[in-house]
Amino acid sequence: MTLLKSVDYGEIDFEVYSSQQFATVVFDRDEDDSTALITIIKDRKINQFEGHNSYNPSARRRSTCIYAKEEWDGGKIIKICTIQHKGETLVEIHSVDQAEFDYLFNH
Repeated sequence: MTLLKSVDYGEIDFEVYSSQQFATVVFDRDEDDSTALITIIKDRKINQFEGHNSYNPSARRRSTCIYAKEEWDGGKIIKICTIQHKGETLVEIHSVDQAEFDYLFNH
């Protein structure tokens, strides 16, 4: 395994040294569907449901996101995603707001 690129988290205002990955989410969506099969792996359990596609970073297809949070009350949450879009595979980092957190993890 060879590291191809490292991310400078200072550019996104996220405290990487006091953070923890807490979930993996797969948004499985057929092209341009309004819903997605959402699979959440968290705390060694799998939760799967058909849901709206508004938190999928891919406008058209599938994505896989690793959710990480800063380890203090009120700490920021980000998601690091691989995204399938129009024949391209992209890697992006997105912020996560409370509405997204509640929808996915309190569903």
